[in-house]
Amino acid sequence: MKRIVFITTLLAGLIFMFTPQKANAQCKQQMVYACATKGKSIYLRDFNTKLRSNRPHESSARWTIVLNKDAHYRFTLCTMDGYEDKVIMTLYDSQHPEKTNPYGSTYDPKTGKFTDSFDFICRKSGMYYVSIRLREGVRVRKTCAVGILSFVGSTY
Repeated sequence: MKRIVFITTLLAGLIFMFTPQKANAQCKQQMVYACATKGKSIYLRDFNTKLRSNRPHESSARWTIVLNKDAHYRFTLCTMDGYEDKVIMTLYDSQHPEKTNPYGSTYDPKTGKFTDSFDFICRKSGMYYVSIRLREGVRVRKTCAVGILSFVGSTY
């Protein structure tokens, strides 16, 4: 009986060792780390999301955050390779809706250009919203994106 257990354990270990394994921890935790260490700012929070265009409720994600007056914040968006122009991160509040007049976005509809980050100097403490969504009309099976909120400095 001990021989059978030993041989089974040995074979399972060999199979597991030589089978290629790939870990996907929460939409690639490595992407969160790489995105958070960009630039010279202090990491505060990440917004990790998986997006699918074939499921409308999974084509965007929204988070509520509290920002402080007179603070300079940076919002950085990191996506998987090849999706840089398909995902948009936006900052807005209840008086300035996401699609009409946001405080900042990684996409400028006037020029049609994408950036990987934008800065926001908070003039009023309060609740704000961060959304990460697929650009309208984009069809992707599945992708992930990471948004990073970081503190740049104080304005006073």
